[in-house]
Amino acid sequence: MGDAGPAASGPAVAARPDRGRCGGGCRRGRRAPGGLMPPAATAGTAPPERLSPQTRRTAWIVSSIFFVEQLDATSVASALPAMAADLNSDTATLSATITAYLLGLTLLIPLSGRLAERHGDKRVFAGAIWLFLASSIACGFAPNALVLVVLRFVQGMAGALMAPVGRLIVLRTAARHELVEAMALVILLAMIAPMVGPFLGGLLTTYVGWRWIFWINVPLCLGALWLVRRFLPATEGRGEGAFDLRGTLLSGAGFACLMWGLMALAEAHVRTGPAVAALVAGVLLVAAYVRHARRVADPVLALDLLALRSFRDAMASGSVFRIAVGGVPFLLPVTLQQRDGYSPLEAGLVVLIPAVGGFAMKFFSGKILRRTGYRKGLFLHGALAAGCLAAAGWIPPREALVVYAAALFGFGWARSLQMNAYGTLAYADVARSRLAAATSFFLSIQNLTVAMGVAVAALLLKTGTAIGTGGAAYSWVYLVLGAVALGSAAMTLAMPPSAGRDLLQTKR
Repeated sequence: MGDAGPAASGPAVAARPDRGRCGGGCRRGRRAPGGLMPPAATAGTAPPERLSPQTRRTAWIVSSIFFVEQLDATSVASALPAMAADLNSDTATLSATITAYLLGLTLLIPLSGRLAERHGDKRVFAGAIWLFLASSIACGFAPNALVLVVLRFVQGMAGALMAPVGRLIVLRTAARHELVEAMALVILLAMIAPMVGPFLGGLLTTYVGWRWIFWINVPLCLGALWLVRRFLPATEGRGEGAFDLRGTLLSGAGFACLMWGLMALAEAHVRTGPAVAALVAGVLLVAAYVRHARRVADPVLALDLLALRSFRDAMASGSVFRIAVGGVPFLLPVTLQQRDGYSPLEAGLVVLIPAVGGFAMKFFSGKILRRTGYRKGLFLHGALAAGCLAAAGWIPPREALVVYAAALFGFGWARSLQMNAYGTLAYADVARSRLAAATSFFLSIQNLTVAMGVAVAALLLKTGTAIGTGGAAYSWVYLVLGAVALGSAAMTLAMPPSAGRDLLQTKR
């Protein structure tokens, strides 16, 4: 799709002088036409009107599909022992099903925007759901561990198209003043899935067998496909332009090597040598891609988007924040069980607390950002997330459960606003014709930095326990990660006060 969006999106903004803002590839001091939406009022204006029916409907549909994807991703881990027993394997080997899924996800995300541009958003989105449906059925019939790992890789490839293309559809449908609320709505159901996924996986595995973890996707995907066909606006693909095969291979392979290396570092049963080798290979491949992208006219990942101040700021500060908090879902249950003596069930209930905080924030993120603006809001909530995270490592949950729960709730609340704010600020100055490229770039880095967060948390924990610091090793990990989160908050102070102001307007 070109600069024109769906009917609900409103008119494109006219070109006007504005230093430092462009639609990609334009010179400093000039802005390309076709920005996301009309100019904004100030950050302190009253709350906007309700989302238009088309935007709300589109956001709910995309959110429901994200829910299916996240439900599948989070329910598999609880079934690994049963899978291993049924397939004559072991849990460590079957954990490769999770790795394979993430590798498939990482490999294809850089290509997702280009496919949507060439073939149409709705067509690619529906095709990804069909692929996810077919691979889910096949996973349920997998006769051995190897076949299951391969099929999970295919599932990951489907997810690599579902997430960015779904987000792209919402970006193209929502008017500028609707973007913050629309994106909060998109990830609302996806935040519920991690709460119910492990429980559902254990329930299905116990009473009907682990294969139903995959087969339950069938009715959910069929319902989603009907909604997509019935309600989502259709877009025509451009179909022209040279395909950047070399760039696709370099970026995909580079990100996949980095992802596997980071995950391997976080696994106790994987030796360090292969993980480091994969990381080195990934860095070299990404460097080769950067060199390649500077020489071609239309690379698969558009590095010139970094010339946009808002995109660059959201990527830089947001990446540091995700590295700080990305490992918390791994770190929190490990701490509760190994240091504090909680049972898996007790730990699982405690882990829900930050998720509840994040869920609650989704109803207030737009109002908060309109009151504070992006820079102040990101700084305050980044500092809050850092403080709550650091405190959670030192508060004894058995002796001060209420205080501990308050710290976790505050962390989840602040983390939720940060994720929503970074995820919308990145598009503040992106021309409508470049939304697909921006989405592919943003989500590629987002997935990689979350994996880095898991690896950093695991390495810190390994180091602390190896030198014999006992229970304090866990506390120091939280403190270090809190310091990193505080660093990301400090980075937001370099943003201009007007950052993202156009997104906080009211409809006029």
